Amino acid sequence: MNHNRRWLLLFAPLLLAGCGGLGGSSTTGIPTPAASTGNGSGSWLVVAQGSPTPTPRPSSGIPPYPIPTSTGFLATAPTPTGSATPTCAPDTVHFSRIGALTVAPGTTSATATWYNVGGYNLVEYRLTAISQDLRTGKQRDIGWVSIRPKQQCGPMSATLTKLDPKTGYIFSLDAVVSRSSGAGTHAGTLMRSPVIYTR
Repeated sequence: MNHNRRWLLLFAPLLLAGCGGLGGSSTTGIPTPAASTGNGSGSWLVVAQGSPTPTPRPSSGIPPYPIPTSTGFLATAPTPTGSATPTCAPDTVHFSRIGALTVAPGTTSATATWYNVGGYNLVEYRLTAISQDLRTGKQRDIGWVSIRPKQQCGPMSATLTKLDPKTGYIFSLDAVVSRSSGAGTHAGTLMRSPVIYTR
């Protein structure tokens, strides 16, 4: 009797675990690991056989992969039709921050370049240079150069002359706009350069 109980105690865990305790599934015969939980019980994992399906073909006629050529791989993309024309969308002038102004110095002159954002209320731009070579008494005033845009928007440039050679200048660009309400104009600084030295 003790011999029978010993065999029963030995096979009891296998009988309680079912087929999962043998490391396989009764439906497919594929070994599946049982997920272990904290209390020692396992969970069943159901495996279903898949079926092969054909690769979908693109309807546009363009293959979804690079085409091999003698010089490598050629990327496939639709061919654009027509020719692109450079355009810009005018925007209103904003004085919320001061941008960096690009300046190319000469011996007694310098040319500043910037992008004209345009806008319905833009009247003109004004460019000046402030000498950083401070002297006692009144400083020499370079004055302002007024530039009226010829296009709605796009790149612009202006040249300041009568500068001192081998002198550091800070160049400042202002925009003059008409007021949205009432008469008159409003001016504010749009761009400024670091110290630029003439040659």
